[in-house]
Amino acid sequence: MKILLHLVFLIQLSMEKKPDTTQVYICTSPTAVAYHKSKDGCKGIRACNRKVFKVSKSDAIRKYKYRACKVCY
Repeated sequence: MKILLHLVFLIQLSMEKKPDTTQVYICTSPTAVAYHKSKDGCKGIRACNRKVFKVSKSDAIRKYKYRACKVCY
């Protein structure tokens, strides 16, 4: 029984979601709403007339409240 409980605990640990550390690009414009795969590959990020930052995908979603670009993704 003790072994079974340990096994269940290990399975739960392995199933927990870890923050996505994939790097994405965001524009600092007040009207920007999306994150992008690359700095030069999308017309949305190329149109940015403010600073462009590289951040983790999880930060872009949680911290900045951005969504995925409909062109890039």
